[in-house]
Amino acid sequence: MGAPRSRTAQHELAQAFCDERGYLFRDRVVDLPVSGLLFRSSKHVVMDGVVDALSADAPFVFATVSTRRRGLRGLKLVVVPLPRPVPNMVLLSTSGGVLRNSGIALKESQRLSVEGDFQDVFTLYCPAGYERDALYVFTPDLLRRLMDAAAGCDLEIVDDRVLIYAPARAFSKPGQLDELPGLVHYLREKFERQTRRYRDERRTDEELDDPFRRAQVTTGTATDERHLVGASGRRLRTRTTASQKVGIAAAAMLMLAAATYWIGMVATAIFGGA
Repeated sequence: MGAPRSRTAQHELAQAFCDERGYLFRDRVVDLPVSGLLFRSSKHVVMDGVVDALSADAPFVFATVSTRRRGLRGLKLVVVPLPRPVPNMVLLSTSGGVLRNSGIALKESQRLSVEGDFQDVFTLYCPAGYERDALYVFTPDLLRRLMDAAAGCDLEIVDDRVLIYAPARAFSKPGQLDELPGLVHYLREKFERQTRRYRDERRTDEELDDPFRRAQVTTGTATDERHLVGASGRRLRTRTTASQKVGIAAAAMLMLAAATYWIGMVATAIFGGA
């Protein structure tokens, strides 16, 4: 797709797209209220050039996202609301997607094989015990559509939203944004059909008394407590990558060296003048 356009050009592109389709354009939104692997702490997250199409027949939000916590800039994010919360599931692109490149690693025990040739294109993760749920949602026709329309993107279902993480170069040229409404319409229709009668039988009645559990319902469209997801399916578990372990070890060695130096200086000051 070539090099990503400048922020000004991205804003102009998003503004023109909104003007043409009657969507609301927002210059900037700070600390967006969206959960997800990259936004588990939503502070210091900035959305630029925001396309607010939440009032459309197939509602979505599109923006360029930066987060200081992970040092990410220029990430493209598409948010599609769902009618009810569903278990946390992640579909990673094997061609070097956004999540993997940002240092996100999921515990391999949550990895689930997809059918046929799709295993060469995608890696699917779901919480233990939710394998059947994930395969029911991520059907071959959905994987085919994503392979054709969102190649190189990662997809996460979290709470009552679908998040599409796209690299900085995506949706950067005139005409590319025009593909979004069709993709969003398909995804919303597909996920709504697949999750319309979804009920997490693993959820206990005691969990309904937990305010944090109730807070899963964030869009205001899914207010039925029967659709809340149990604690074991609410969030995928991450792991520390090899490079992160190296960084942690290096930081520990630096702290140890600094502590040793400080102790030596103190000892010299105390005993050297004796």
